[in-house]
Amino acid sequence: MSIFARAGAAVIAPLDSLLDMTAMFLGAIKVAFTERGRGGRMVLDVVLRQILFTGVEALRVTTITALLLGGAVIIEAFTQLPRVGGESVIGSILVIVVVRELGPIITAFIVIGRSGTAIATEIGYMMVNREVQALEMMGINPLRFVVLPRLVGVAAAIFCLSFWFVVVALFGGYVFARLIVQYPFARFVADVGGALGFWDVAVSGIKCFMFGLVVALICCYRGFSVRMSFTEIPQVTTRAVVLSIYACFAVNIIITAFFYI
Repeated sequence: MSIFARAGAAVIAPLDSLLDMTAMFLGAIKVAFTERGRGGRMVLDVVLRQILFTGVEALRVTTITALLLGGAVIIEAFTQLPRVGGESVIGSILVIVVVRELGPIITAFIVIGRSGTAIATEIGYMMVNREVQALEMMGINPLRFVVLPRLVGVAAAIFCLSFWFVVVALFGGYVFARLIVQYPFARFVADVGGALGFWDVAVSGIKCFMFGLVVALICCYRGFSVRMSFTEIPQVTTRAVVLSIYACFAVNIIITAFFYI
């Protein structure tokens, strides 16, 4: 194969995957409206179980991560910024770092590590065991029963987890940092409250929702790409995790540039 053929394949393959994922997403959105009266209770049950696994069962690791990370950020901000005359921007730095950036992206990474891998692996096993084919033979659309609940469940879970992450990182992190630095609570609340605006919260929510859709879509797509053997499943799961991380970074940059530049 010539160098031009390799370059073409390297460009065409990602575009082909992107088009397939777009078609899967649009198909899932379509069946949400065209097949609303069919198996609604069953689909809702899958959505709730996905939220339970992705959101509720991830509270512990999210809380611990937010507590430690928030404490570290607050300690760094309160000890380093005054040295360069930056006392007045401590609140702004905390809002930018924790609310705008770290809250959504770290939450997405936690979900990728826990639920993204589980989704890709589960669907991979369903493909190898011919369970997806069995659903189709029973007249059940896999897009409605498999893809749509995971899109909704993961997006809702990341959205809620991110706000919990921010609250714990700021206030729990303050309690943790208060043991090391002398940062009065009234001043902390004034700094953060004065810097936090509506758009900071709104953009953070938009990022979380988009991260959820992207992670769920990529992991579902990779899971459906398993064809013949159980040995494909670990490889597909690894690709899903790596691509989800890349996609979250790309979405984060695009949304940040759109709202803040």
